[in-house]
Amino acid sequence: MNLRVKNGLGVLGLFVVVACGRTEDGGNDPRGGSGGQPHVGGQGSGGANGGVGGKAGAGGSGTGGSTTGGHAGKGGAPNTGGIVDDAGGEGGAGGGTEGDSVPLGESSWNTTLALTITKSVGITTITCNSSNFTLHVSPSGNDLKVISGADGAVLVGEFAGDGKSNPSYFASPAVPVPAHGDCQLQSMTISQLALHASDADGDGTADGIDGTGKASGTMIVGDVGYTAELDFTLKGVPDTTKPSLSVPSNQHPLDNVALLATEPVAVNSSVTLMSTGAASATPLLSGYPTSSGAFGRFYSSLILPFGSSWKVNATGGDLANLPFDIAALPPIAVLADPGLFAQDGFESTPALTLTGAAKIVTSVGTIPAIAGSKSLFVPPNSSATLHLSRASAASSVRFTAQGLMSTSGGTAPSSYAMAGVIGGLERVGPTQSLANTPSTNTSDSAWPSAGPKQEVTLLLTESGPDVVIRFAPMACQGFCPPQQALLIDDLRVE
Repeated sequence: MNLRVKNGLGVLGLFVVVACGRTEDGGNDPRGGSGGQPHVGGQGSGGANGGVGGKAGAGGSGTGGSTTGGHAGKGGAPNTGGIVDDAGGEGGAGGGTEGDSVPLGESSWNTTLALTITKSVGITTITCNSSNFTLHVSPSGNDLKVISGADGAVLVGEFAGDGKSNPSYFASPAVPVPAHGDCQLQSMTISQLALHASDADGDGTADGIDGTGKASGTMIVGDVGYTAELDFTLKGVPDTTKPSLSVPSNQHPLDNVALLATEPVAVNSSVTLMSTGAASATPLLSGYPTSSGAFGRFYSSLILPFGSSWKVNATGGDLANLPFDIAALPPIAVLADPGLFAQDGFESTPALTLTGAAKIVTSVGTIPAIAGSKSLFVPPNSSATLHLSRASAASSVRFTAQGLMSTSGGTAPSSYAMAGVIGGLERVGPTQSLANTPSTNTSDSAWPSAGPKQEVTLLLTESGPDVVIRFAPMACQGFCPPQQALLIDDLRVE
């Protein structure tokens, strides 16, 4: 079989041979007629020799010519061979398969790309040896829709068919696929591919796919993007692996509950959480993306109680109709309760959960605590989480903040704090960044400049007796603007 590849930027050629039976009548031609092509074999008749049997499908029959004995007819591949008729030559043996491709119907494949970087731009140390993912194909008229994914990613594309009996498929623009496996690239796009579908057991259904092609990919470091061009070989076997879900560890109350599917799953799938303790809510998680034909992630914005535990339940399954395998998943455990904050300006031993270099301080360089003798200090890559009790009439979280800059005049985004009501759905944060002028020299080597003290109010729109707040200045890696740390004091609910 010959594969024809149409080359070009952003063009993907997928070649699958589809053949139908035909009948040729030899009439008085002494050579005999030819049998059919794959599927139903044609029948050759007349002449002094046996006809040629059909290819894959039912073999064609050769009808002998004269009674003096024709030559043997060639048997069909891979079913029955030619037959004897009218004392012609004896039928030949059934032929074997000839390596022809078979059509790709709707199917899912565990797919691996073996990758070789042929060119990289901007960086020479990219490693990308392989990517593995689930590939689902679905015929749509002459075209073929494609969904690929792994670990929450769902990527879609489409191959346009040419409508011929031996169809070719093309993709423009190029088709994205996951960069998942032994590959540092964060995104990958197939630009060219010749794909072959094989049927080793001869049942007419593809049981393997393989191909070769070209791809491009991107790796982001800080705010700089590096690109690579790649060659690859593709291998795929039928998907027989049940989908599962990831479970976050030490879930923070203010983080959305996010479960990633190991492969794209059907949009009729559902995921719920059931409390293993005193909490009574049973949240239904929403599936995303909503317009791709499959879900890769499930989310809930419910602010879960400190210290609670939740069992994951799921119905449905993947695009190969395999059900979820989640029996061994551990429950989702929410961050332990640090205890109620005394709302006394950090003067007593505070109840709070700290990460990174966050701590209670009496000063930063020559800058003293904002009020009293102690303040909360939170630098980038750190956080402080507090649990506050709320009176029924209280409608806001208030605190005093002071920005500490690594460079005089530097600024930072307003997303340095977030608060919400436990059991609610809404998160609230500051609407403005902390001011950096007028600035004060701190004489601190890491944070030499301090902005003015500012009063900040976060309005609560949901009811509930418990509030959670997290302070976490934005962290940045690579080429970044000047960073900002925080001093916090006078935290209370009013």
